[in-house]
Amino acid sequence: METRGTDTRQRIIEAAWEVLAENGFPGLTVRLVGQKAGISHAMVHYYFSSKNELVLAVVEHARGYWIHPMEDIALGPGSPLEKLETVVTWMAEPATRDVMRVHGQLLSQSEWNEDLRTAMAAEYGRWRAAFVELLRQLEEAETLTEGTDVKLLGAAFASLSDHLVDEQALDAGLDTEAIMREALRPFLRVPVKPTIGGAKRLPAATRRTRPRRARRGR
Repeated sequence: METRGTDTRQRIIEAAWEVLAENGFPGLTVRLVGQKAGISHAMVHYYFSSKNELVLAVVEHARGYWIHPMEDIALGPGSPLEKLETVVTWMAEPATRDVMRVHGQLLSQSEWNEDLRTAMAAEYGRWRAAFVELLRQLEEAETLTEGTDVKLLGAAFASLSDHLVDEQALDAGLDTEAIMREALRPFLRVPVKPTIGGAKRLPAATRRTRPRRARRGR
């Protein structure tokens, strides 16, 4: 019963994601989410007492597209430079429309919803922290130029890479990978270049497409 309840809850969250991607916040209704999930709207209310609670659950679900993959890279195996290469090539992959739409809706709606604003701020804090951790590892490996502030550079690179994903959605010809490499170049003792073996590029599905019942794009 507990497993069935967890599956139903997850189905509702994924249905809410699809409704947001298709209709935006104006079209997000409990009734439509129920139809997408194949259950009654009363059952949606059983698992989520309010639409606001459901939206916050979607924020957690969205970690599978961006937060978790970045943390997996930063905390996973491989040398710091291999990890950095993985991040650059991964972030250069185009995002799918549903990921861009949902993330955009969550971000814009946070201007009118304090709970959502707090939740999104925490997600971005976690996003930046993963970049700072990777930069800290690069510093320990003596790969960064002397005097580099890893906290500031990590936060800056996190913001740059995230914003470039948005711009790439508007201009598919934008060479985001080259931009990221050039931005990093002054801070590295050795250039970031493609690796053969070592860290592997994450599949686009981890962030750019709907997670395959997986973990954390945008």
